[in-house]
Amino acid sequence: MKILTAMYTMRRGGAYDRFSMMLEAFWERGCEVHCLSLTPIQVDHPLFHNHVIYFPFKNVDGMMAKLSVLFLFPWWAVWVGWRNRIDLIIAFGALYAFIQALSKNILKRPMVTFIRGNMSFGSKMQNSSKCVLGVIKMIEGIGIRCSNRIITNNEASRSEILNSMGRRKNIDVHVLYNNIPPISIRDPEDIPHIRAKYGIPKDARVLVTAGIINRGKNIETLIRCLHKQGAQNIYLMIVGESFTQAALDYKEFLQGLTRELQIAPKVIFTGWLEREELYKIYLASDLFVMSSMSEGMPNAMLEALGSDLPCIGSDISGIKDILQHDELLFDPFNDNSLADKIQKLLYDPVNLDKIKTLCWNRKKDFIFNWKERLYQLIG
Repeated sequence: MKILTAMYTMRRGGAYDRFSMMLEAFWERGCEVHCLSLTPIQVDHPLFHNHVIYFPFKNVDGMMAKLSVLFLFPWWAVWVGWRNRIDLIIAFGALYAFIQALSKNILKRPMVTFIRGNMSFGSKMQNSSKCVLGVIKMIEGIGIRCSNRIITNNEASRSEILNSMGRRKNIDVHVLYNNIPPISIRDPEDIPHIRAKYGIPKDARVLVTAGIINRGKNIETLIRCLHKQGAQNIYLMIVGESFTQAALDYKEFLQGLTRELQIAPKVIFTGWLEREELYKIYLASDLFVMSSMSEGMPNAMLEALGSDLPCIGSDISGIKDILQHDELLFDPFNDNSLADKIQKLLYDPVNLDKIKTLCWNRKKDFIFNWKERLYQLIG
């Protein structure tokens, strides 16, 4: 089978990790993948063919790049699809479904679309105007309606898509949760060395959060909660990086907030870490906390569960699909409530043991062969 897909550029993050896993699932079954992009995708595989469109501008995040994707990719997709006689179109998002709808209709090939969480949330977090949000919503709606099958990663997204379809209720919308990847649990004797590397005392309590740093992660809530703990020996590790100007500005705001609250020495921004180093941090931490305002199904939290690290998170779709239990959820906009919850977990062994048991039970539901289930849904 020959597959056509698109990814205008590859970055770090959970969505891109899943895109890579999707490619691997196809290759393992002998499928040939043709991928359109603005920048070369660094993948070396005999079944992977990267079709890079010429782009004369350096900034791939600028308006010209976005317009190029919107207006040139549809015709580029038709040409590449026709020339290579593709059998299936895969759209990794509603926008890509819109872009590839032309090739679907001209080439008469089925299109499967992956939706990763709230479709327009990223644009809202960049303070886009109502006009821009309206255009994005229209484009995404067209992409959804042109899809033959949709695969999303949480129940709320599935409901949102079905409600947006109006009278067209016969479209296939499936939920495929993210899974926990294989994780080798390290020796607890490494904990003092890991903490020393980041300047954390041996007797300190350590909170950790991870992911791409942007406004949607609502990390300022965690920083304010740390401030409310007063002089207690608690540290916060923020693992991740920002990749757009808006996200970089947000990271600077967070760093400024730590200085304003006079807790900068207790808040550690590690930057982006490879998985092996991230798992070391999980080993040396006491509690994983994710205070996001919107999530698809965060890989960072699943990996924390897989590392046997107790987790709590915002009471929102995606996170709620993972944690389920009220004891593991909190209101991301209530600093005081979260601060109290963290206090009880860090200093009440009975409460912490209960949370550990709940997390361990949830972990078992996410250990499965994601690639196999993906291929079954597409096939």
